[in-house]
Amino acid sequence: MNILAKKQRGCLFALLTILFLFFPGQNLEKVIGQEKTTPPKTGGVLKIKAYGQTLNTDLDPAGNGYPLVIENLYEGLLKLDRNLEIASGLAEYWVIDNGGRKTVFYLRSKADFHNGQPVTAADVKFSLERLFRLKNNPNFYLFAQRIEGGEEFWQGQASEVTGIKIIDDKTIEIDWKYSSVANLYFLASNFAKILPASLVERDKKKFFNRPIGAGPFKFDYWLRNQKLDIIGLSLARNDRYYGRKAYINRVEVSPYFLLEGFFRDEVQIVPYISYRISRNRYQIVESNSLQMSYLFFSCHLRPFDDPEVRNLISRLIEKSKLAGLVSSPVYFAQVMDNYIPPYLPGFFPSSPSEELSFGRIAERLAAHGLGGPGQALPVSLYFEFSLKELAEKLYRELKDELRPAGIDLQLKLIKSLGEIKNERTPYLVYFDWSIPVPDPEFLLYPLFHSKSYLNLNCFHYKHEQLDAWLEEQRNTGPLERRVKLFRQMEELLKNEVPAVPLYYFKQRAAYQPYIKNLRPQPAGVFYLNLKDAWIDQ
Repeated sequence: MNILAKKQRGCLFALLTILFLFFPGQNLEKVIGQEKTTPPKTGGVLKIKAYGQTLNTDLDPAGNGYPLVIENLYEGLLKLDRNLEIASGLAEYWVIDNGGRKTVFYLRSKADFHNGQPVTAADVKFSLERLFRLKNNPNFYLFAQRIEGGEEFWQGQASEVTGIKIIDDKTIEIDWKYSSVANLYFLASNFAKILPASLVERDKKKFFNRPIGAGPFKFDYWLRNQKLDIIGLSLARNDRYYGRKAYINRVEVSPYFLLEGFFRDEVQIVPYISYRISRNRYQIVESNSLQMSYLFFSCHLRPFDDPEVRNLISRLIEKSKLAGLVSSPVYFAQVMDNYIPPYLPGFFPSSPSEELSFGRIAERLAAHGLGGPGQALPVSLYFEFSLKELAEKLYRELKDELRPAGIDLQLKLIKSLGEIKNERTPYLVYFDWSIPVPDPEFLLYPLFHSKSYLNLNCFHYKHEQLDAWLEEQRNTGPLERRVKLFRQMEELLKNEVPAVPLYYFKQRAAYQPYIKNLRPQPAGVFYLNLKDAWIDQ
């Protein structure tokens, strides 16, 4: 039996610490211009310009709201610290038993929601089962699959998840199908926040108009303009928080705060949306996000059913040009030759494939009947409508790059990937994927396992060895062994090329020099930890 308590480092996660000590370049974040400061001060209002041009009012942690708001408004059973180690949240400690297939969580006695209502095991069970009822995120299915009775509940064959058991008001047990350390990562993800069951059941969707969580900040009010239109929201410090209280009194978030207001010191934090923001005057925080982009082949249709053809086509793609087209000062693309982002613990940047001359590529393509005179092959390039502006830029570049292969690329915009399920002519799919937590399983399994929804319906890549390794890692305890398995998978994918890894995204934000100890969460700059920040004025 293993006990992972608040002040202990779990032995399953010790390798992460070693990697970060000896490979500091793998850190997800970098803070420029931040120095040691005086002791923290309490008080003040922090105004933050949200990224985007319109207000996002989604305050459901299972939705698509502002990560910064969700992370500070709600709390989960567990969380990730800056070194990507599992840390306690609403669960003060937990016991792992049955070879890793049973975890018993003991909730904090002083864990309350913003309204003073105690957080109970019933709230935990309700909140996790709610994710499986919503079914609006493919990661929820991966989560349900891991818990005993989760898949049956997802399919509507059971009234509850039998593997989530209430022991008493402050104790809950989860029985897992697999012994993987990744089980706990799900509980630390941004969507696995705990909600007050009775209030959500009573108010339904209206609950999220003025939500109640258990995080270090609580919903205060909606910001409005003179016409009473909602333009943002205000969060207030939660004085009922179980741990150390936040230093800042209140946080205001709005996409309508102006950059000029930042220059006039009326706004404290802004996305790094302009190079006019001086790095000498302001502090800059940048971080790798957990979002990456790929170009997938229709691996079941000729000629893309041949790995060599996919490999040759991939060599014609100039990733640096594509990265330049999608980059902005705040959200910029870093070329990636890996399938697994190289900044995850245990993974490192790969060298580009050995270069082939254009003549050699053309010669090998010709052997497959591609690139010759009068042999143009119509190929659809699919983008979702939400990426229309980006699609047109990337399409023009890719069309030119793939023309020497005899490919006549044709741009097609779709509302969802489900529209290509029955396509019978060769195609490429531009696909962005964000992983909820920094673990390779949440990337490789949904994208490349032959029975995953996306692969089964959209990409149609199959490889028995990859499937076997993906299943094996789920029951592999030592993290070192899992990393080794994932490296083997990546080598296989590099040879098979079911998709072309293009780039991952970095994020930047700028903030006033008197804001101290502002750090991003592991998922990126847009997940700022506001609890530990303070205003030094």
